[in-house]
Amino acid sequence: MEIFNHHITLRKLVLGLALLCIASMASAQSERLANVSNDNGDEKIKVEVFPNPTSDYLTIDLSNLELRKPKIEIRSIIGTKMRVNLEKSGLKKYKVDVQSFQRGYYLVLVMDDQSKFQQTVRFSKK
Repeated sequence: MEIFNHHITLRKLVLGLALLCIASMASAQSERLANVSNDNGDEKIKVEVFPNPTSDYLTIDLSNLELRKPKIEIRSIIGTKMRVNLEKSGLKKYKVDVQSFQRGYYLVLVMDDQSKFQQTVRFSKK
């Protein structure tokens, strides 16, 4: 019986390490995508997402960016594309209703094919 319990504990440990490794790789990829620099290379271009954490609405502010045709997606932390309605709330600002999202972490992906811009910002739904 002791060997069996040891086997289960070892299996849980290996599974936990595998999940930790996957989460670490996803976080590193998110950081790489978020660290896009401007032409000078000294300042970070930033997509602003607030409030973070949020429970109702999320504002996505692209006013610090020169994007021609931005495409915005929201994905769960495991990559599932979320169905959202982007509501324009000002010049280069968007409001998203996230009330129906489950608690957890999500990613806002902002892309612009014409300028080759891509950035990912993580937010928390509480």
